[in-house]
Amino acid sequence: MTIADTIYQHVKTLPPAKALEVLHFVEFLESKPDSTPEPAADEALAAFLQSLPIGQRSDAEIDAEFQTMRDEWDQP
Repeated sequence: MTIADTIYQHVKTLPPAKALEVLHFVEFLESKPDSTPEPAADEALAAFLQSLPIGQRSDAEIDAEFQTMRDEWDQP
């Protein structure tokens, strides 16, 4: 049995109002653009994540950087 057959079996037992809701939902899904990301986008995201400095700085270095930013913000 296909997915369409299974959906049909379920929908044909619904009251007309609920079956209409299912139809509206299907029409909504048909109107949406395909949201499958392009492989290039996945590769770009992976490259970006690899470029992040995770684990390359100590907590003390990060704290010092934040303190420098706070000091700059406090200056008039």
